[in-house]
Amino acid sequence: MADAQSAAWRITKTEWTAADEKGFGEFVAAIAESGCTNTVACMRSAANFYHDSDPPSYQLHADCAKWVYMLRAYYASKNGLPFSYVSRIAGSGDDLRFSETSNRALARRDLVDSGSGIAVVPALQALHDQVWTATYRMDPAAEIPVEQDFYSPKIQPGSIRPGTAIYDINGHVGLVYQVTADGRILYMDAYPDEHVSHSFYGPQFGQSTEQLGGGFKNFRPLKLVGATRTSDGAYIGGSMVLASNEAIADYSLEQYRGNVPNAHGNGPDAQFRYNTIPLGLFEYARASMSGGGFAFNPVYELKATLGTLCHETQLGSQASVARVQSGFAKLYRDLSEMVALWEKRDLRIAYDGRSLKETLGEIYADEAQACSMSYADNQGRLTVASLDQIAGGAPETDVRTLIAGINDAAPFAGMRPVGY
Repeated sequence: MADAQSAAWRITKTEWTAADEKGFGEFVAAIAESGCTNTVACMRSAANFYHDSDPPSYQLHADCAKWVYMLRAYYASKNGLPFSYVSRIAGSGDDLRFSETSNRALARRDLVDSGSGIAVVPALQALHDQVWTATYRMDPAAEIPVEQDFYSPKIQPGSIRPGTAIYDINGHVGLVYQVTADGRILYMDAYPDEHVSHSFYGPQFGQSTEQLGGGFKNFRPLKLVGATRTSDGAYIGGSMVLASNEAIADYSLEQYRGNVPNAHGNGPDAQFRYNTIPLGLFEYARASMSGGGFAFNPVYELKATLGTLCHETQLGSQASVARVQSGFAKLYRDLSEMVALWEKRDLRIAYDGRSLKETLGEIYADEAQACSMSYADNQGRLTVASLDQIAGGAPETDVRTLIAGINDAAPFAGMRPVGY
């Protein structure tokens, strides 16, 4: 975080309204859709509505966990909104990021104006130093000793929205920036090297138990109380009161417990149904967020993922190579599941062309071989490899071989897949 000071943070609103939440979502979406590739560049770009009000030396450094919090606090500072966060936690084990039991929120820090405004950069620096992925690792039902920063929302349109965080209990956090009409939940995330990437919600987040609090998280509503309003409209003093779970209309443990009456699953054992049809968590999320208009679309998945991975190759670093390999591993898993459903004549697969095998093969040949990257290997030697060469290096990423083995035989001749 740069030492230069930006304008003081004056609190002019005692709580976040629906319009403020919408504005925050639009702020997040603008940054994510700009194509910026690291946290500092993102905040200095024109996509940041407020960058002109920051000093030239201003820098926002963040990894995945801090990125979510710091975007929220930064937006609050530019819009006169109150902010508070968990500043101290406790848990069991040597590394609270991976504790086997829920961590607990022990103390909160309220950002309160004492009269001269809140110094933004020191406030963000303290936030940077005090939050980490362990801060997310909490049972969403727990509300003592103090309220945690997030609540668990119901999986439904409007509740999962731009600004919703997604926590992976293996130590990563994403931030939703768009929900598409067909229910795809798009997110951006930051890494320890401050690189910013984009993907979509799916099995890579795993299916957490309630105890560890993985999955969707919305910032908990809060209100500044007991403050004195000055003649210029700023609020001085006071303290923050956070809404309880019971007071939040869309609070729900559905993502952990499922939505099947009298079923008592938790995490991987949870059961989900949409219009009476049994679905896994990730299928259910897609169906619910689309209002039933979702379908698995392998052509879209392949094109979208290859486009993302091709963009990644432009960075030309060892870290970007690792991200490309990880991306191919996920693509291989996703396509494998779709192909298996396709071969079983499952109508959830959205494809009505002549040959899925030929279509995917043509897309892969055109895009995976045309895109290449240059990078220095571990010995410092320059290496040039196409996406296809990188993918073909291991069975679990060899998408070309997977596509070549598809047995489509026009399984849906005369039928059109339908969503539900």
